[in-house]
Amino acid sequence: MKENRINSDIHICITTREEIKHITLLYGDSDCKLPEGVSILDIIKDCLTEDEYKEYEELFTKHIKTKPFTNEIKRKIDRLDIPKKLHYYELGELSNCHFFIKDHLSIDDRGTNLINFLNTNFSNFDEYFVWFTKFFTSYIKYFEKSDIENLKVNKFYSYSEIENLGKKYFKSIKKDAIKVQKIYSEFVDFIFTKHPLENSRTMTNKIRFYIYYTSHFKGLKQYVTDYQINDAFNFRIIPKYLETSEEKLLEFFTTGQHFADVYAETDATSSSVYTILYITLFKFVEENKYIIKKCKNCGKYFITDNPRVSYCDNLFKGTQTCKDIGNQIAQRIKQENEIVYGKYRKIYAKKAMLVNRNPDIEVYKKDYENWKKEAKEFMDAIRAEEKTYKEFDEWLDSYN
Repeated sequence: MKENRINSDIHICITTREEIKHITLLYGDSDCKLPEGVSILDIIKDCLTEDEYKEYEELFTKHIKTKPFTNEIKRKIDRLDIPKKLHYYELGELSNCHFFIKDHLSIDDRGTNLINFLNTNFSNFDEYFVWFTKFFTSYIKYFEKSDIENLKVNKFYSYSEIENLGKKYFKSIKKDAIKVQKIYSEFVDFIFTKHPLENSRTMTNKIRFYIYYTSHFKGLKQYVTDYQINDAFNFRIIPKYLETSEEKLLEFFTTGQHFADVYAETDATSSSVYTILYITLFKFVEENKYIIKKCKNCGKYFITDNPRVSYCDNLFKGTQTCKDIGNQIAQRIKQENEIVYGKYRKIYAKKAMLVNRNPDIEVYKKDYENWKKEAKEFMDAIRAEEKTYKEFDEWLDSYN
């Protein structure tokens, strides 16, 4: 195999985070360098608080651990004039920048690529193009021979060249991606949503995974079986430590390195990004530390460790995030619910008073007991999120 020939293999390694090594299209200026004596920390210093700067200074200098920038800090940094080194393409053409085919290693939080895939609108060319440039090797099967021969590792291409390539195969790749996206969306929804038949037993996400995988295997098969396990039974030390002697390792774990630990490592290779996403989902469910939910405001998927959270942190309108809007909605609903609950208390008091004033009239007592029982069942259903205050309000009105 020639050195500059495109290899479609995607290598994934999962421990506490996801490492993906593959040939991809990176965007930027390969000759881009910071001014002599200037670091990224110098540039971002003015947009961070003193405490934030100290934290990131430690992370940048010691390399003991990594921590992604918060959305707020990332937005601040994106506005700064930082030279654009080679990176995954996001959106927009930049001056003096090209696409480069490179062998690249990326490290992300678990589930990041899966969430990006689920949230991509493949009918929108701009969103499709971001995904296409990152994982184009998985779609080479659609390329004509002349286009394949033109793609060489370490060669650079103009924005328009890659854009035209993306447009040429847009229809075929879009159809393929939307089909798989629908399957994976249903898979994720099934795993992280309680099924109506679960009343008799509370099922785990692993059980739901197994049920969907087994019952839908025919449709999943071509996407979930194309992989090679490289090193399945292994643990990795984080942070990295190269010593192998028993004495050195005991010293490492017992003399101040309290943050050090070992993590199960999954190491696999596939030529299909869809299989890589399946492996990601499998390990995500196996770890059982986080869940995937769909935002009630924007409809996009997001990762959380709190099952009660219903809104994501994405910007939705101006500087407002979906979570901000969710808080406003929750406050409004709370106020409306308090009005409904007040109506319930008034009807309750009215019926109780009618019984107390007329103890000899059996029909009043029977009506009160029946109503009280139904009202309690309704309130229990609301607490179990099986019914809403709006439905309760309509039910109360039927008694007036």
